Amino acid sequence: MKLFLASMSVGVCACAASASVVTLAEFALNDHPGGNLVPPSYALRLDHAFGISNLTFSADTYHNATLVVTQDMNSGQYFIDIAGTFHGGEDTGSGWNNPFDLEVDFHYEVNVAAIADGWEVNGFSALNNGTITRLDTMVSQTWYGLEDVNGDNGPAGDVFKLAADGWRIDGDNDTWVGRGWLTPNSDGSHIAGGGSQDWIFVAKEIPAPSGVALLGLAGLAATRRRR
Repeated sequence: MKLFLASMSVGVCACAASASVVTLAEFALNDHPGGNLVPPSYALRLDHAFGISNLTFSADTYHNATLVVTQDMNSGQYFIDIAGTFHGGEDTGSGWNNPFDLEVDFHYEVNVAAIADGWEVNGFSALNNGTITRLDTMVSQTWYGLEDVNGDNGPAGDVFKLAADGWRIDGDNDTWVGRGWLTPNSDGSHIAGGGSQDWIFVAKEIPAPSGVALLGLAGLAATRRRR
């Protein structure tokens, strides 16, 4: 069975008595090999954001981007938070023109469900959103999860999926991969101008701490959730 299932059972037992929201799994994010078909590699693509046509961003520059899955043990509701610093800019096919950093704080809280090999968000909700800040200008934009009506990243209707299925990695059915479409439009419509706006990253699970340390995870989960 996957590592996250083992850590989930330990975390729930240790934390349920102290708080209702517990951390089920935490992952460090890296670029997806599919994002390196034309360098530079990337984990996030945001064409037309900040007025630039072709924008890609890597999680490999600072290695501080994480994905955390939590659950409210009272309601059963799951949450997925993606946060950290990404580096990139206008993608030239061999590098970035005028590169800059993004600070990402993204939160999925509606229609999040556990599946056989991970978690998925199915169906649009404007509550699944986050702030993306360009750090050189401190300009922030709000982005929303976009419903995948064509099933390009998984089942039709998916907004986001994290699964240990090696998605689009030949011969690998175990690597954790996160993917999902994005839009700046709060009504869930596609961005004007076309292009691609999506997550595409490899996620490496951070092993759960042992025994006593798990008692502090409920507080960590609460601080990671966007207020």
